[in-house]
Amino acid sequence: MRVLVVEDSAYQRLRVVEALRGVTGVTDVEAVGTGEEAIRRLLSHEFGLVTLDLGLPGMDGHAVLRWIMANRPLPVVVISSDREERSALAALEAGALDVLAKAGAQPESLGKWRRKLAEVVEGAQGLSMESLLRRSSARASEPPISGSIPRPARHLPPVGFPAGLVVAASTGGPPALRELFLSLAPQNAVVGVAQHMPAPFTRSLAQRLSSGTPWDVREAASGMEAVPGVVWIAPGGGHLQFARQADRVFLNVLPHGPSIRWCPSADVLFTSAAEAFGARLVGVVLTGMGDDGAEGSRAIAAAGGSVLCESRESAVISGMPDAAARAVPDARRFALPRLPAEIDRCLAEVSRSSP
Repeated sequence: MRVLVVEDSAYQRLRVVEALRGVTGVTDVEAVGTGEEAIRRLLSHEFGLVTLDLGLPGMDGHAVLRWIMANRPLPVVVISSDREERSALAALEAGALDVLAKAGAQPESLGKWRRKLAEVVEGAQGLSMESLLRRSSARASEPPISGSIPRPARHLPPVGFPAGLVVAASTGGPPALRELFLSLAPQNAVVGVAQHMPAPFTRSLAQRLSSGTPWDVREAASGMEAVPGVVWIAPGGGHLQFARQADRVFLNVLPHGPSIRWCPSADVLFTSAAEAFGARLVGVVLTGMGDDGAEGSRAIAAAGGSVLCESRESAVISGMPDAAARAVPDARRFALPRLPAEIDRCLAEVSRSSP
């Protein structure tokens, strides 16, 4: 696979090119410093993937991304600085495959960054470009948010011990999460989400989901009570856990360590939720590479809860839902548009079980 690197910083360009040359399946790497140069190269050569800086001089990265999606549909990995966090989330909704932070200068952080970039690029070789384009196209054709989304009372009155809902996603996840929570009505359930994404992008993800869906969506922090009717997003660089105390549930955020590969970890979230909610829990595994969520799904099933997985039909990358379905043979699989109704039905069922 030939990769085009679009980056105006000479330092960052060198780091990306060096990292890509060691990735399995990458046969050639070319680099340009402007959006105009990128389009000229894309018009004259075949590429399998593009890494894209958003803060380009002249024609910025968003314009390049729109041109690619309209004229040369390819997997695009955004490599963005922290100050562009909101802009990076908009790029994901416009069709970018994933977002990474810029390469750091310290050897340890640079090594982690290189491994993450390699994982994304290797995973991109098995993606469904059709699903990625379908999601970005659907997002672009939606009416403006203002006035179009019903806003029920956001904090629902508790009715006994609530049910739990946990959701895992990675590559292709932010648009999938938006579609899911746009169609799923807020209800008396404690909701947690593990989306593989570095800090501070999870904060912007929470803000965009809160403004673009009927749900109150917040980035989680240790010690907060897990109020039903709120979606709690695991913060980038940490792992979200639920901890039950009598009839109340609290949030705990663990720092990321070398013993856990994926961050934020779906396995950590799912396993803690299985202990907190038992049979009153629904786990959902959406698009993503790797196998995060498989062990956690097994824990949910062992506790008597329900596991739902996105089908290959709609997943951008089906690694995570495939792994969860193998771990839980009774897990049911649905295309993303069908999942909200199935979640609603499962939550109604588990809510009848003993707290």
